[in-house]
Amino acid sequence: HDLMLMADAVIFIFVVAAIMALGFIGDALSRRVLLPSAIILMFLGIVFSSVLHLFPYNFLLAALPLVSPLTLAFLSLEAGMSMDIRQVLDQSVRVIILATLGFIFSLITVGSLLHFVLGIRWSYSFLMASAWSGMNIAIVNSVFRYIKIREETRVTITMVSLVDDPIVLVSTLTILNYILKGYTGFEGVITVLFKNIGISVFLGFILGVGWLYILYLLRKGEYTYTLTLAAFLFIYAFTEFFGGTGIMAVFIFGLILGNYKIIVRRFKLNISVNEFAQLKNMMEKFHSELTFMLCSFFFTFIGLIYVFNDVFYLLLGLACCLLLHCTKYVIFKIGTFRTPMASDLPIIGLIVGQGAASASMSTLPLVYNLPQAATLTSLALNIILLNNLSSIILPFISFKLIKNRSKKFKLLSKHCFRLI
Repeated sequence: HDLMLMADAVIFIFVVAAIMALGFIGDALSRRVLLPSAIILMFLGIVFSSVLHLFPYNFLLAALPLVSPLTLAFLSLEAGMSMDIRQVLDQSVRVIILATLGFIFSLITVGSLLHFVLGIRWSYSFLMASAWSGMNIAIVNSVFRYIKIREETRVTITMVSLVDDPIVLVSTLTILNYILKGYTGFEGVITVLFKNIGISVFLGFILGVGWLYILYLLRKGEYTYTLTLAAFLFIYAFTEFFGGTGIMAVFIFGLILGNYKIIVRRFKLNISVNEFAQLKNMMEKFHSELTFMLCSFFFTFIGLIYVFNDVFYLLLGLACCLLLHCTKYVIFKIGTFRTPMASDLPIIGLIVGQGAASASMSTLPLVYNLPQAATLTSLALNIILLNNLSSIILPFISFKLIKNRSKKFKLLSKHCFRLI
């Protein structure tokens, strides 16, 4: 028994070390070939796992529920700290509309395709479609790392990805409840969803303001960031325990810390803004390094857990992926009509990547021994990988094409001006 535990520990250390090395290699290669590092990391993950079989598959699946929430928590905190709270409040109504409509139309289109192609019950097809109809902040963050868009657009799309998580979780579990028990109430679903978001926002805000005071009191301490790290992980766990969404609470927590000047003035807190600024800069430096490491883990894991089974499911996954892209594009086209954000299309309409919520929800058929569980899980792996790859590649290509077209237009305009 002791030897088995020691062997597991050795495997764990080997996997962690290998993924950290792959993260560094992927980032270095991305600078050479001018491709987003997330694509290279997923590709390296596929090569080292599915092709070379260097990593134990069951061990990787067991580690995914730990790696993904940590990555999303760090990214949510970073997103909150880098945003203007005024823009977040201005875009909140648009965010809810875009997230809700995007989810509903994706659910209907993909669910219908699964029903007619696989011949499964409507409830099963909607169960799987629900798991894939949201956006993931890790993908959004990766896209915006390489593509420059309006700050207003970045805030809106990041918030949509955060709101998508509770929508995906609540709707998927509601459909599962209907499959198992045969009944579910619409009012109950709406209540649970609003309760989830309300708890997340409330805890993130209250604990964020409270932490401003604690940080200020401990500002001269040597390891202040370590304590903040413990605090935001506690907030994540605390929010999940009380029925909220941890990443949303952490985002609000980061938003409070990042906009400390506005919060201090608005609530007349007894805090020196100048002293707090130095502390915030130090925290951001350490946090960015940890976020890079966890993001490397996340994207490599997406590649590592992929298993190719059948060409048919690969093609069906591709069809679902295209439907999700088309649906999101149409919704964002309508939602940004006659606004400055419309200039960032088609880039923002091509992001449909999935993460931890989708991966965990996609395993529900296996957990509850539903009909065709193995088939649906195999299809889910194809869709998650294809969606994540296409959500990074398509906006990247679109951005390059728009950039080149803009350069050609400027050169043509300059030439015409000279002729005149």
